[in-house]
Amino acid sequence: MVSMRNSKADDVLRGARTIFLRCGFEGASVDAIAEEANVSKATLYAHSPSKERLFLIVVDTECARLSAAISRPLPKDLDPRAILEELSRRLINLVLDDDYIRLLRACIGAVSVLPEAGEIYMKAGPKLATRHVGQVLHALHDAKALNVEDHLSAAGQLIHLSVSGVIMPRLLTLDPKIDVSDHAKRAVDAFLKIYSDIGQPRAT
Repeated sequence: MVSMRNSKADDVLRGARTIFLRCGFEGASVDAIAEEANVSKATLYAHSPSKERLFLIVVDTECARLSAAISRPLPKDLDPRAILEELSRRLINLVLDDDYIRLLRACIGAVSVLPEAGEIYMKAGPKLATRHVGQVLHALHDAKALNVEDHLSAAGQLIHLSVSGVIMPRLLTLDPKIDVSDHAKRAVDAFLKIYSDIGQPRAT
């Protein structure tokens, strides 16, 4: 994980986050970041040796913050379908989050000159989300509520079903008119056609 320490780190990071999400990597300048952070360029460079390093810190930090919305504990009283629908709603709401879309656009714009940005985004974002969803599916499999042998592959499918039809319009600055609960229900319906043992006998 990329990290930043020292007394002015929070100010620098907040300023960098604002400018990078607003302007992208190549559109951001060190001067603009320093001004937004209300620090001198010397102070900024004391905390981060380059704009590239600072961008990677922002990507890592933002991915961790956004992933927390997916990985927070699920209510214990939910049945299997409700668990899947809650996960799906969280995934959809993440894609509807303006900061998430700005971060994704910034990473897409940066990877041609800073490939490490894509690596950090994938590791701290989608891969982490897939691992969390996979853990939930693995638990449902162990409880004999689902028939999911490859829980990571199944997690990827649930994520795709959830954000399909949402993420591309968002990236293209369109405004998809979406009922989150209905979209999540349809995503889970499709998922359960493949993996459901709910209400069906399962061999032991």
